Amino acid sequence: MSNGRIYNHSGRIASISGVISETTGTVSLRAVFPNPDRLLHSGANGSVLIPEHYTDVITIPQEATFELQDKVFVYKVVDGIARSTQISVSSISDGKRYIVIEGLQPGDEIIASGAGLLRDGMRIRATGDPASQSEGSTQK
Repeated sequence: MSNGRIYNHSGRIASISGVISETTGTVSLRAVFPNPDRLLHSGANGSVLIPEHYTDVITIPQEATFELQDKVFVYKVVDGIARSTQISVSSISDGKRYIVIEGLQPGDEIIASGAGLLRDGMRIRATGDPASQSEGSTQK
């Protein structure tokens, strides 16, 4: 809604304009929502959230990543050496974790935190009990 709150009723997209604004990248659409509480008014503005559903994905802590020229990287541990690896993440996040779209496979070991303190090629030694480490990650 225009006040930033989430509207309590789900709607559906009825039509979408085929024209994309070159300046803003936006597109016009018409959505239909039930309005039993009469909170929606003609001419009002708001943002439409379109849900995305992911299955069988890898999630990682955002603190395990670093950005370089609008690209997201993690340090994978390969034979005890930190190797920077570019990954693609979903634009949707909870502010704490990323959904990894490409760049990691199940079983890959990553540095879970402190990515900004590492450099490519650094030797990594796991500390603590591996069973107590979360996400199968190795920590410096």
